[in-house]
Amino acid sequence: MSTTITFAPGWHADRHENGWVARRKGDLTEYQRANGCLAEITATDLGELWILCDAQIRLAERVALAETARNLA
Repeated sequence: MSTTITFAPGWHADRHENGWVARRKGDLTEYQRANGCLAEITATDLGELWILCDAQIRLAERVALAETARNLA
């Protein structure tokens, strides 16, 4: 049985047999993907998933800033 919930800002999560899978609602740029940003995260529980999603949100923001700085140079 799969249960979908709205999760951390910009993410939705689905319950699966062995835990949770969160997927980013928006698209990442090629630059973000090339620099470690993920579109999907798996975790065993919601606490772990929230922390991982939060880390990915922060990473995507920083990488987007780097991308902007690169384009201005």
